[in-house]
Amino acid sequence: MTANVFYYADPAPPVPNGYTQTTTVTPGLGYWMKHTGARTYNTGEEWPAGGIQIVAHDPISVFTGWNLFGGYENTVATSNVYTANPGLIVANSIWQYNSTTPPTGYTNPANIEPGRGYWVKINSPGGSLTLPSAISKGSVEVAEYYKSDWGRIILTDAVGKSYTLYTVKGEVDLELYELPPAPPTGMFDIRFGSGRVAEDINKSVKTIDMSGVTYPITVRVEGMDMRLQDETGKTVNVNLKSGEEVLIGDAAIQKLMVSGGAAIPTVYALEQNYPNPFNPSTVIEFSLPEDVGNVKLSIYNALGEKVAELVNTSLAAGKYSYTWNAKNVATGMYIYELRTDKFVSVKKMLLLK
Repeated sequence: MTANVFYYADPAPPVPNGYTQTTTVTPGLGYWMKHTGARTYNTGEEWPAGGIQIVAHDPISVFTGWNLFGGYENTVATSNVYTANPGLIVANSIWQYNSTTPPTGYTNPANIEPGRGYWVKINSPGGSLTLPSAISKGSVEVAEYYKSDWGRIILTDAVGKSYTLYTVKGEVDLELYELPPAPPTGMFDIRFGSGRVAEDINKSVKTIDMSGVTYPITVRVEGMDMRLQDETGKTVNVNLKSGEEVLIGDAAIQKLMVSGGAAIPTVYALEQNYPNPFNPSTVIEFSLPEDVGNVKLSIYNALGEKVAELVNTSLAAGKYSYTWNAKNVATGMYIYELRTDKFVSVKKMLLLK
């Protein structure tokens, strides 16, 4: 083992991201451990002597939100995990993390295996999980959640770690596609900026966040056409049709922007921010129908004083999305302005803390 052991708790001060170091493990909870190579615990040849210790299969207490839990000595189907209150488990919210075998990252498991940790999302307080004692294996119906006509964005890094994001069609409850909290720093993780594995990229520009990847990265598109850009639109700015791919070698690119279709915008446009009102972050999107030598996206307070400048550079034609984190400014009305040599647009937004 090369790093500390962490458990996950409700992310509130003084816990900044939910992960807390520990030296003691508790049956029924799940933990993060990082290793440089394969290793097997509880064999009887190391601690604890005698192998896996059999403990009572007590219900596992859970809190509202994401919980990291572990099973007991038996393999059980995830579909057989239950709670005293029906509906306490959010649908499609049991996940496991794969560190080596593709697909790497978070996947929906068919079974709860001994010695592994799993995520589950709970929608109300005061609950507990019960894992049946009898061995009963299951299977994952992937198509139930990821429709065959959805687009796929497949990202594969230089060491073969791969993850697939989905682009939805029609009316879909996107909350069912929320991923568990991002792993500790340095571990492979790819997700939409919303924290989901699936998004609607036809309604607005979406970001893809990448961490723990080894460059170069191959981005392949299947079942749709897509425009792909980096945050500046300078290094990566391509239209990809279904079956096409692009290689990204710049390790400084850890965020991508995607939008449906391959068409370049026909007009300049500055969209209304969302959410609005907001606290503390909001997203601002705009479109450029041509390459622009100098684009400025600035934010002003009600007195006309500039409080932030999100963009001040040249950009290629395309759609862009930027996030403003207003945690260091006061509640109130703010104005954001998009300015080029040919176009100026101003809109209002409200920060409520």
